[in-house]
Amino acid sequence: NGNIMWNKEFDYGIQSNGMITDLGRSIQQTTDGGYILTGINSSWDIWLIKTDSIGDTLWTNTFEGGSDDMFVQQTTDGGYILTGSRDFLSPLGLEDQVLLIKTNSLGQLQWDKTYGGVNNEYGRYVQQTIDGGYVICGSKYSNGPLINEDIYLIKTNTLGDTTWTKTFGGLETDKGYSVHQTTDNGYIICGYTESFGNGDEDVYLIKTDSLGGSIWTKTFGGIEDDGGHSV
Repeated sequence: NGNIMWNKEFDYGIQSNGMITDLGRSIQQTTDGGYILTGINSSWDIWLIKTDSIGDTLWTNTFEGGSDDMFVQQTTDGGYILTGSRDFLSPLGLEDQVLLIKTNSLGQLQWDKTYGGVNNEYGRYVQQTIDGGYVICGSKYSNGPLINEDIYLIKTNTLGDTTWTKTFGGLETDKGYSVHQTTDNGYIICGYTESFGNGDEDVYLIKTDSLGGSIWTKTFGGIEDDGGHSV
């Protein structure tokens, strides 16, 4: 009936400057009936929290990196896959790359990978695919003169090695927020576009084949801002 049964707060600790900033970004119920949460702690690191069915902490772990958009999903082996962003020093200065982290069932790091070039790239959603690999959705800055974001789709194998990548968008800013594998082994992507549609920002829906090739795209919205975050 939507009545609160319980709630929990998670406090990583106080920074040296006295500030506390712990942000939750993604949650999923796990196969044991508990929950897996990810977000950013007060040190601006990725914070992974595993709870039981009533939200009591079983374990936590932290990883280098962190961004406003983080996502976690349990994998078929009982571990977890996370995506977000990690800073790196490029010839242009401090930039972001898409980050993919794989852990075991206790949240211990098994491997991590970064993806991107010399411009900023962001990971916002990851799903394990039927072949055991992963598909990541986010955005990347174009290398052209206009330097706007495009939707960024990355397909990897089981170890996070890149199988293929695709970008979608036009001359303005386009961002991807969600991707799912479809029953025909293709992918459906949701986000928003400033390049196409009727207004400043419109919901952007993209259907691809199994190799990420665009089959069709649709926009939804009016003359004001509209955005899609989940499909």
